Amino acid sequence: MNIALVYDNLDHQNTTAMLLDDAGYNVNLAFYIESPWLQAIKKDKPDILVISVTTPDDELLQQLSNFKYEAICPVVVLAHEARVDITEKTMLAGADSCITGKIAPERMQSFIEVTRTRYKINLQMLDEISQLRNEIESLESRLNDRRDIDRAKGLLMNSYKMTEDDAYNALRRMAMDTGNKLAEVARNLISISNVLSH
Repeated sequence: MNIALVYDNLDHQNTTAMLLDDAGYNVNLAFYIESPWLQAIKKDKPDILVISVTTPDDELLQQLSNFKYEAICPVVVLAHEARVDITEKTMLAGADSCITGKIAPERMQSFIEVTRTRYKINLQMLDEISQLRNEIESLESRLNDRRDIDRAKGLLMNSYKMTEDDAYNALRRMAMDTGNKLAEVARNLISISNVLSH
């Protein structure tokens, strides 16, 4: 497994690398937190990112927030300072899991697996949200088309004393003659009507 480690001091780099090694993982990439690690992670796309810091600061939380929408890899944060509020803030920002205080090597493997599982679940949720957005946009587009067609029918009915069916058939003929979609013909008719009415 390709593991990247981001650390805020050498002590945390060494202890976290040893912790991962004891759990059966090797660190393939290591970055000091003040370096441009985010760009490197985007380029190298590791299997998992481990961030080892005393406590996540606002800058790191913002980076995690930006990172989560790109869904590059699972993220586990090791916060060496044990504070109750850290886990919630860090995970809301975008980490897949957050461990505070000391951790035993035998628990590290389960934390890595939990992190990877949460990441997969989050990916599925992001995919479902994206599909829902697309469906909503498609529905909105169809509703707008229907509204414009109805409005154009109304214009034809008022101007030429047509029935609703006749107005609809007239729009369809115009669409076929011009090779445009029905909604586009309707919008063109509305635009012409607006120009003529001024």
